[in-house]
Amino acid sequence: MADPIFAAIAEHQRRRAEHEAAFDAAGEAELPDRADGPLAAQAGALRDAASEREVEALQHVLHTVPLTAAGMLAWLDHISGPAGFDGIAPRDADVAAIFGTMRAFVVGSEGGA
Repeated sequence: MADPIFAAIAEHQRRRAEHEAAFDAAGEAELPDRADGPLAAQAGALRDAASEREVEALQHVLHTVPLTAAGMLAWLDHISGPAGFDGIAPRDADVAAIFGTMRAFVVGSEGGA
């Protein structure tokens, strides 16, 4: 059985790249069109939608319990690295999800002990 955390991390990385591209496009649209122009507004809406999809993907990562030690290491590296919270402090709910996922991994790896 494949560890589902790897697919969750890959999806978050993809959504993060989309968000970064949308952020860049919004910034470029603001230059020729002014920050309040129609092109900038459309690009901003796309950026906001991409941001929401990235947040959803990160939430999926936070709540996906790795099945293997390699998966847990990848999970820890991902959420603690620049792709995780990117310098933004996790919310209380995020911290609870992190500890909950770690606990579920430990319990699962001990055969339910």
